[in-house]
Amino acid sequence: MSLPILVFLAAGLIFPTDGEPESKIYKIRQSLEIRYHDGHERQRLDVFSPKGLDDAPVVLFVHGGGWTIGDKNLLGFYRGVGKFLAEHGIVAVLINYRLSPFVKHPEHVKDVARAFAWTRSHVREYGGDPDRIILCGHSAGGHLVALLATDESYLKDPALKLKDEDRAAIRGVIGVCGVYRIPDAKEFESMTADMLNGLMAKAPGKENLTTALTTSLLARPLKNLNPFPSVFGNDREAAKQASPKTHVRKGLPPFLLLYAEKDLPQLPEMAKEFGTALDDAGNKVEVMKIEGADHHMILFTLSLGDDPTAAALLKFITAHTAPPSREKKP
Repeated sequence: MSLPILVFLAAGLIFPTDGEPESKIYKIRQSLEIRYHDGHERQRLDVFSPKGLDDAPVVLFVHGGGWTIGDKNLLGFYRGVGKFLAEHGIVAVLINYRLSPFVKHPEHVKDVARAFAWTRSHVREYGGDPDRIILCGHSAGGHLVALLATDESYLKDPALKLKDEDRAAIRGVIGVCGVYRIPDAKEFESMTADMLNGLMAKAPGKENLTTALTTSLLARPLKNLNPFPSVFGNDREAAKQASPKTHVRKGLPPFLLLYAEKDLPQLPEMAKEFGTALDDAGNKVEVMKIEGADHHMILFTLSLGDDPTAAALLKFITAHTAPPSREKKP
């Protein structure tokens, strides 16, 4: 659920070339605006791949934006994530998907499923191993990859023609500041109240009348910006079925759930409760707070030296995409 892209511009950060993590840096090739489905103009993807590698692990990446805005580029920020992964020996597939209010749930996740099917069929052409795929998403994208992995109905859509071995290619799931339970209107009001209380706490002169009036004036617009009804409707059962937590069961792929120290209200709590549910069901999961990060920039400083998000991503991808044993027969 990213805020307007001016937040990113205000940060004044780009992807530096120095301070890279200590690993081989590959030259990359990029293939942009590839169609993965012919139904809509937004059903396109980009592929960033390391030159000179075959059978590299693959990350299918889904952007954020509250299911209503954003794209796989975002002024170069998301494409910067793809380039970072490719530089470190990983084929990155970055996708667009249809947005609300033009479509409602489950059309967004259906597009992610289509992109996964395309990746299984075509990623070898770009040096990727279709048997070693990590799903990764930021914010609303974190919700979509988690839902795709937990609710098996989407990848079992007969139109995709996927088999059990196709679905087994998902080696892990990374959610970055994701939404794992769709809140109702009352909980969203609580979330906005938490946000406003945080603004008041940070403002100089907390008891100042001007600050109090400004915060009060902000309350109504924030409540009216609730994106969930336009995306998921007002049916509570539908919202429950759209929540990845609802579909937790034993036998899911490993999960890495990252959240920011300065994240949006309730998202850290959602990551923890989703992680607990996964663990209780017997799945491998790690929940990690990224110190010093906020909801927006948590993924956009990967090339800085000692970036904790970069370290966590590369560690998880490496651990869960080990190539199959190719021992020579005697």
